[in-house]
Amino acid sequence: MEAAAAAAEEEEKVFVAVPAEPRAGQSTLAWALRHLHGGAATTIVVMHVHVPAQMIPIMGVKFHADKLSPEPVRVFRRAERERADEMLDDYIHQCSQIKVKCEKLVVEKEDAASGLVELIRLHGITKLVIAAAADRHYSRKLDKPVSKTATEIMQRADPSCKIWFVCKEQLVCTRDKEVQIAPSTVAAPLLPNLGHEVLDLQSPQEEGDTEMEPSFDDELEEARKAVEELMRRALKESCRRQKAEEETAASLHKAQEHEELYLEEVKKREELEAALARADGEIARLRQAIQQKHDRGGSHGEIDA
Repeated sequence: MEAAAAAAEEEEKVFVAVPAEPRAGQSTLAWALRHLHGGAATTIVVMHVHVPAQMIPIMGVKFHADKLSPEPVRVFRRAERERADEMLDDYIHQCSQIKVKCEKLVVEKEDAASGLVELIRLHGITKLVIAAAADRHYSRKLDKPVSKTATEIMQRADPSCKIWFVCKEQLVCTRDKEVQIAPSTVAAPLLPNLGHEVLDLQSPQEEGDTEMEPSFDDELEEARKAVEELMRRALKESCRRQKAEEETAASLHKAQEHEELYLEEVKKREELEAALARADGEIARLRQAIQQKHDRGGSHGEIDA
């Protein structure tokens, strides 16, 4: 029994649900490290549910993933997942600075609350720390979770999991195995999976995108059409320039051919002029020879007479 208890103590893990952005989750992790870390026997597990972005930026305009081809969506989401995984390393560093053993658990799910509920079930999590609200919403009157994700976790998580809801490094309330969430609050019945919902574990930018989606669907469609029109005009202008360049190249080629023909004509003319000059010279020499012969013949006649 003692050996089993010792083994259980060695394997004790405290799970801390955090967003990818370290600044948004450092206070939650800090509370867990200060209140639930039991020394070398305790391992802190930083847990994050990555929600794939639904709004994909293309040429400065965001479009819903359903309206784009699969390839740009896949590339963008992969980059976002890698970026989130890198940011979670800051939590590991926060633990290593105080010599606390820490692990990282990341899953991808369309809904953060559903992902956390599933992780609690699959890993048999019995200790979970999660933010009751963003730090900026903290007040002394805060006595229960106000974020949608935390509220849903409070209602849907396995009863065997004890949950500490904190805000700005202050304990707001707990959900024990048999204890109500707060003395003045009656526990609500378990709710079904609410599906795609605005998630508190998303970054602030992603939250804004999700909220904007139904309100600006028409505007986004118009923006998409505008981008397509710009791309069509750019393609048309590119074709026009290419055609102009081809025509210019053809004109230069013709000009070069004409220049070659002109130089050939000049060369032939020079050769002809040279041949004519040689002929004129030859004719002049023949005339001179004939004249000299004629002159000599006349002189002999006078002598004989």
